[in-house]
Amino acid sequence: MAFRLPDKAREWFTHIPKKNGFELEFDSFYFCLITGLKKGKKHPYTNSDTTEIVQQFPGEYKQHRHFIIALFLHTELTSLAISFKERNALNKVLATLIDPATATKLSDDGMKILNRYAYGGFLELIEHFPEQPRTLDGFLVGFYKFINE
Repeated sequence: MAFRLPDKAREWFTHIPKKNGFELEFDSFYFCLITGLKKGKKHPYTNSDTTEIVQQFPGEYKQHRHFIIALFLHTELTSLAISFKERNALNKVLATLIDPATATKLSDDGMKILNRYAYGGFLELIEHFPEQPRTLDGFLVGFYKFINE
């Protein structure tokens, strides 16, 4: 299972230059994912309206993968109303989301749900921003304000 980016997100972020901007396609995915996680929004997707971008955390994201996965797990467990004190329920859900044998440490189900948060985050971004971002600086300022509302 791979990280998947909505095709419309690829288009929406095209004006942010690769030089001094989003150097990796995963950068777009990351901002969509963080938005989805922060806002608690996930949206179903089909493979036909998304594109596989990478199989594992690329570049500098690799050293932060545990933090990203922890944010995901916290958000998903919260959405399922599972308390950290409910050990049996917690272990059952974690067993469906995590697979230590994979490059991402997430199971296929975990990756599907993670991608749903990225898709939901993208929908939140396009709803909030009236226009496509044109510069990285402008996007980051608006993103910061939106995420912290």
